[in-house]
Amino acid sequence: MTTEGRERGGSVPEGTVPGGSFLTGASGAEPIFTPELLTDEQRAIRDAVVAFVDREVGPRRAALEARDYAVHRELLARMGSDGFLGIDVPEAFGGVGLDRITSVVVNEAMASAGSFAVTYAAHSGIGTLPTVFFGTDDQKRRYLPGLAAGTTVGAYALTEPSAGSDAMGIRTRATRQEDGSWRLDGAKQFITNAGFADLFTIYAKIDGEQFSAFLVERATPGLSVGAEEAKMGLHGASTCPVTLDAAVVPADNLLGEAGKGHRVAFNVLNVGRFKLAAACLGGMRPAIGTAAAYAAQRSAFGRRIGEFPLIGAKLAGMAARTYAVESVVYRIAGLLETRLAAAEDVTSPDAMRAALEEYAVECSLAKVLASEELGFVVDELVQVHGGYGYIEEYPAAAAYRDARIHRIWEGTNEINRLLVPGTLLKRAMTGRLDLLGPARRAQDAMLAGDLPTFEGPLAAERGALAATRAATLLLSGAAVQRFGTGLDEEQEVLAGLADLAIDLFAMESVVERAVRASAPIHADFARLVVADRVAAVEQRAKSLAARVAEGDDARTLGAGIRRLMRTEPVDRIAISRRIAAAVTEHSGYPL
Repeated sequence: MTTEGRERGGSVPEGTVPGGSFLTGASGAEPIFTPELLTDEQRAIRDAVVAFVDREVGPRRAALEARDYAVHRELLARMGSDGFLGIDVPEAFGGVGLDRITSVVVNEAMASAGSFAVTYAAHSGIGTLPTVFFGTDDQKRRYLPGLAAGTTVGAYALTEPSAGSDAMGIRTRATRQEDGSWRLDGAKQFITNAGFADLFTIYAKIDGEQFSAFLVERATPGLSVGAEEAKMGLHGASTCPVTLDAAVVPADNLLGEAGKGHRVAFNVLNVGRFKLAAACLGGMRPAIGTAAAYAAQRSAFGRRIGEFPLIGAKLAGMAARTYAVESVVYRIAGLLETRLAAAEDVTSPDAMRAALEEYAVECSLAKVLASEELGFVVDELVQVHGGYGYIEEYPAAAAYRDARIHRIWEGTNEINRLLVPGTLLKRAMTGRLDLLGPARRAQDAMLAGDLPTFEGPLAAERGALAATRAATLLLSGAAVQRFGTGLDEEQEVLAGLADLAIDLFAMESVVERAVRASAPIHADFARLVVADRVAAVEQRAKSLAARVAEGDDARTLGAGIRRLMRTEPVDRIAISRRIAAAVTEHSGYPL
């Protein structure tokens, strides 16, 4: 193989982008993947999934939402026979072993399937991937063909009544028996697909100490599934408690190494967060179409409401936020795929685990961004409908209810906000990511008043990116300097730094995509996204500056932030009106 595929420093293969480097690198220094680069095959797969949802899921929507789990299983099996459940499963074990970008395409296309989309995602993602990444060859032979075919339904059981985000605080206990088998005792809560799942990935602590993962079949004596939870939304998705009372599991159903279950849990959660971001994106697109269709047919004061500028501004805002999420999701998909392509064995589960760990920060920020922007989009969907948006007969109400859970599962957004700066700072302290050098250079430039200038397409937006990056580095360095090891307790500061990182990654993603696309609608999207986010960045940076420094240092930092964030005014109204016209013309998202 070429040197591009070998590990650099034992961590990142040459030719790939180190995780978190968006915070330290110059804008545009690395090529990014965008939806415009999808292959004809990937587009055809997306069309096939959309057609499946329209043809098979749509007519059964009432039964699915009424928890007719025979229909859920039937549709899973049909998806399995078409290969849609085995995208991440190697061909040797019954899957089709396609790339990460195709996996994103399918997750996005499935989002319009309502509660069945959750059934699909929980099964094909966190229900299947633990075995893909960590199973022995024997475990893979026993379980993956059925999971890929949809004849075996998977579930992931980590959360407990007293341990949600604090995964390491679980109380379920595993005890080794004389014959080598494992006795499991404990309770799990909010387990998706539990009502009809055949195979559970269950986490327990061996002797109350060693956090470990086990594959547990539904028929195991001592495993019982409780009643369905009555949820706010996604009414058709199965969510039940699972109880383990002296449930005995064969010795060879330990998944991964004893005491290393956190590797299973956290790597699977990383990919789960990323896939959730793709699913959120998939929910944003139809919401724009629904809003545009309603605005085109509803009249008030003698005009279609879509002709009113304030309604148009809502459609434009929905579309711009979708553009940002879309740009971020496909950029990360490209990062993962490039990392895998550089591995010595592309099909190796170790390679995928390494890629997911490398881009854990990006997966967390994508989850936060996508879930919160979806929340904005469905809220605007209700508002465009007015009073009818509050009526269950119309689609806006269900979309609003169903979207709310995305900010909670796969790690709450609060937890993910803490993970972003926490992971970056840990990498900096171990020398894995150079934050200190760029932070010093940013400080020197601030003190000297030496701010970078840009020319060419979206030059002003590139300047806003550079300012946001410098402000984030300055504030991160000041936070470490002031609080040291006590920074962990400054959760508001960490969350603020995470938001700056999210803003930076989103802005850079849209600007680089728009420059490469070289089309007016892309440029308008980038300008609107940056204009909206840079205002929030300035306010957040000023607030953080007052916390992370004192006295003269605080005044110097605050003055530097003000100089950095000095931007030219942008005619948001004109840009918004152009985007709204494009949404109306296309009866939905215009790309």
